[in-house]
Amino acid sequence: MMLFTLSACPMGRSMGTVLSEIQNRYPQIKIETIYVEIMTDITNYYRIKKNPTTLFLDQEANELYRMEGFVETGEMVEMIEKLHHNVLQLTEKFESNQETIETYTIYLYKNKEIMPLEIHYHNKTSVKAPRITVISLLLDAQINGYENPFPLSSKLGYVNFDQHHGDAMIYVDADQVDPATRNKMKCALTKTLSHFGIKDVEITISNHGHQ
Repeated sequence: MMLFTLSACPMGRSMGTVLSEIQNRYPQIKIETIYVEIMTDITNYYRIKKNPTTLFLDQEANELYRMEGFVETGEMVEMIEKLHHNVLQLTEKFESNQETIETYTIYLYKNKEIMPLEIHYHNKTSVKAPRITVISLLLDAQINGYENPFPLSSKLGYVNFDQHHGDAMIYVDADQVDPATRNKMKCALTKTLSHFGIKDVEITISNHGHQ
């Protein structure tokens, strides 16, 4: 079985927990996690369209079936048993993935004022996760004439969204981020996510686990 997800996706982490339970129940099943924004070739090979997606494969790594989105453990067990007894129709054929150019608006500082900028993102897969993508674009942005309050080393650890609220873990190399910088980081991230209906964001800064 293969789980395809983005590294910071909360639903993908939940599916990882489900697959851990599956592994305990079926130790003979090999389970692998594929991060689609990093491992684009295998994502495109299996024509993954949605985040997260769980693939059921035969011993030759051919796709038998796929489940998109979050799936409870009980439903996953049911699918495994159906596949084992050959009572489940094989998966449909999916079209090849298409690379796209996506446009997002991020917010950086210029002359102490926060300003919007359009950023183009080359998506090498057909998997779209706009909120996670725009956060990563903000963290990576280095544009002449603009100040990005996030340190150059910043990486998105994980993010959770609950209606109009977001919680983000940001990994940085620096041991400390001063309160003024943290406030600017929060403002830039909140403004950037406001295009997706997010009105408030809490940021947790950590150098633990940063790679």
